[in-house]
Amino acid sequence: MRALTMTGLGTGLGLAIMLAACGSQPAEPVAANTTAAAPAETGYIAKVLALPPRQLNGVLYRAIDDAKQPCQGIAEATRQSDRNGKPVWAVRCLDNSAWLVALADDGMADVTGIPGNGGG
Repeated sequence: MRALTMTGLGTGLGLAIMLAACGSQPAEPVAANTTAAAPAETGYIAKVLALPPRQLNGVLYRAIDDAKQPCQGIAEATRQSDRNGKPVWAVRCLDNSAWLVALADDGMADVTGIPGNGGG
């Protein structure tokens, strides 16, 4: 009498599964989601807008520094009109470079130099 080993058991089980699948119909294809979900608002902008001036300057400085742009510190930050739903500040740094900083609700910032004012 032959002993049934794990290999023999696995092979026999695999053959049984393949044979059972031969007569089955293929599963219906799942429809692709063609619309991208809008990113959930985090409340980041509301929190930034509520900051006192010194803390707001810290956020703006960090955005400029993270963009690898020169700024020795914030001398002045002036709120501008929103652009594309993002709040914007005109920032003049202590080294006289000037930047527009637009913040998105996901915490990402667009930093653009202001021409003629020392900004990139």
